[in-house]
Amino acid sequence: MEEGMEKKICNAFIAHLNDKSLDVQGNAVRCIQKISSRIREKHLIMIMEVMADIVVSGEKETRDIYSLAIRGIIGEISEENAPSMIKAVYPKLMLGFGNTKSEDVREECVDILAQIFKRFNILLLKRDDLVKKDELMLTIPN
Repeated sequence: MEEGMEKKICNAFIAHLNDKSLDVQGNAVRCIQKISSRIREKHLIMIMEVMADIVVSGEKETRDIYSLAIRGIIGEISEENAPSMIKAVYPKLMLGFGNTKSEDVREECVDILAQIFKRFNILLLKRDDLVKKDELMLTIPN
C-alpha cells in the first residue's frame, strides 16, 4: 500500500478510536488488529500510542477493549519492530501504573506490561535502553 494512503487510513482509525460511539471504537479496534501486520511500523506505533493513552486515561467502558487490542498486537509484532513499540508504549503504561489510584487502570497496565515482558524477555535483557529496570523495581511492593 502506498504510504500516503496508509497514513490517511491510520489517521481515520485514530479518529474512530476517539469517537463517542462504543460501536465505532470497537470496529476500529477490530480493524486495527486485522491490519496490524500489514502496516508500516511508524503508523502502527502511532496507533498503539493512542490506544495506550486511552488505556491510561480513557473511559472505563473502553479500557479493556484497547488493552486487549494492544496485547493482541504485541503478540503479533515482529521482534524487529518491538524496540520502537516498547519505547513508545512502556513509558505511558508505567505512568498509568504509578500515577493512578484506579485499580482498573493499574490492572490493565500490568497486563500489557506482562505481555511485553513475556513476549520480548530476551530482547529486554539484551537492551538496557528499552526498560528502566530501577523504575521497574520500585513497583514491586516490599
